[in-house]
Amino acid sequence: MVSSVTTISEFSASDVSKRSRSPEPTKKKINVKVKNQQDGGSDMFKVGVNAQLKKLMTIYCEKKNLDYRTVRFIFDDKELKPRNTPAQLMMEDNDIIDMVTDKDGG
Repeated sequence: MVSSVTTISEFSASDVSKRSRSPEPTKKKINVKVKNQQDGGSDMFKVGVNAQLKKLMTIYCEKKNLDYRTVRFIFDDKELKPRNTPAQLMMEDNDIIDMVTDKDGG
């Protein structure tokens, strides 16, 4: 079940390092699905390929009323870091990010 599409915009010019010699970041956006592994639900996000995934993670947690520190986001069998971008991870349109909740105890 996919609820709505949330758009995560490109990072602003103030987020770009002043030392960066690359031209303006591309404005391309892709659709990414975040799938909850516990309940099977999913949400679709439209995210800029050069936007840090921290925004997506934060918005997802706020939307689901989850503590950001208790969840992990997995793509291609690797845990995502907040500074990762879809471009760095070579994400394509309609890729799926798995969200899992950390369990306490042992």
